[in-house]
Amino acid sequence: MFFDFFYELRKHRIPVSTGEYLDLMQTLRGYAHRRMPVTPERFYLISRATLVKDVRFYDAFDLVFARLFSGQIGAGDDPFRQAIEQWLQRAAELTERPGEAPHFSPDELWKQLEERLKEQKERHDGGTKWIGTKGKSPFGHSGVNPAGVRIGGDERQPGNRSAIDSLGERRYREYRDDERLSVRQFQIALRRLRDLRREGRPQFSIPDSVRRTADNAGDPEAVFVKSRKNRLRLLLLMDVGGSMSPHATLVSRLFSAASKTNHFGHFKHYYFHNVVYDYLFEDAGFSKMITIDEFCRKYDDETRLLYVGDACMSPYELFDKRHAFFEYYYRAGQTDEETLRQKQQNVLNGYERLKFLLARFPRTAWLNPDPPHTWHHETVQAIADLMPMFPLTLDGLRRAVQSLTAIGR
Repeated sequence: MFFDFFYELRKHRIPVSTGEYLDLMQTLRGYAHRRMPVTPERFYLISRATLVKDVRFYDAFDLVFARLFSGQIGAGDDPFRQAIEQWLQRAAELTERPGEAPHFSPDELWKQLEERLKEQKERHDGGTKWIGTKGKSPFGHSGVNPAGVRIGGDERQPGNRSAIDSLGERRYREYRDDERLSVRQFQIALRRLRDLRREGRPQFSIPDSVRRTADNAGDPEAVFVKSRKNRLRLLLLMDVGGSMSPHATLVSRLFSAASKTNHFGHFKHYYFHNVVYDYLFEDAGFSKMITIDEFCRKYDDETRLLYVGDACMSPYELFDKRHAFFEYYYRAGQTDEETLRQKQQNVLNGYERLKFLLARFPRTAWLNPDPPHTWHHETVQAIADLMPMFPLTLDGLRRAVQSLTAIGR
């Protein structure tokens, strides 16, 4: 079975080496020696981490894995499920509506969640109070509370899809870079950025200055020439997961076009969810972080930023500092009380962080996959007022490129 797995991956052009396959076998043997069960979820994560070196191949890996193992590995009993995951394991069919769902302010919401975690001892389905599935409770998943904290579950499951936070979720939908449909059109639109390749301060040329001085019979003349180095740097910052999942195909075309073009001296992509806080991520699984401070040190103000996202979220996520602090606490795993206290006092909310990045990188534009006639949401309008926003269409991309070309020149 495992040999079939290896050859199927190679058949689908996933570059898996024999050494990596042996590493996987060694890892599984280690679990067997320690008598630790390997659940389907664990085997999936171990094999992907061991065999797949590039995020571009995640989608192909998932297809191979599902085809080979979906009929051979059942869900079974997983003794390592935590209590709260057991409560949320199966979502009951949705039968309720927001109606009389309890609504709390952000401060009350966090206080209530803390109390529930202390009090609750078992699983709950439905209702208005406990952490569970279905129902009108502000805590859990697959329910209908319009301003809750989603814990576990899947944003595609039935529910009101309006939870403020997703606690502990690592799910994502990956973007491939091997799309072929319309990629050529995106590449043509990106060609406008070629005009910026020779941009930058003229450089002092010693040979030309010596030659010109000799021609002038010894009268010194300094000659400055345009740099021959391609100085164009483009960073693609992509929103992944949640409401962006339906747009994955369209965004992947843009990503594929930008990856394949040779017009940039430097091109790199980063990920975020909804809005940028204290971190950006180098992978769509949010496992490899780069702090904003490090990001700003790494790139100068000549760098172009191109955001891709629907900009649609709860106003709380964009404007409330408490959510930004929670994101920092959750991602950083920081436990030092003094550090947390200082961070809580100085944290920037999502909107303030976008303003900070715009001041650092004035050559910025935002591409929105939703059509402009739907841009009525409060957070979409706020971000569109902050920086140039264009629809993710060929015409929108052309206008975004023109904006990146014009700003700061």
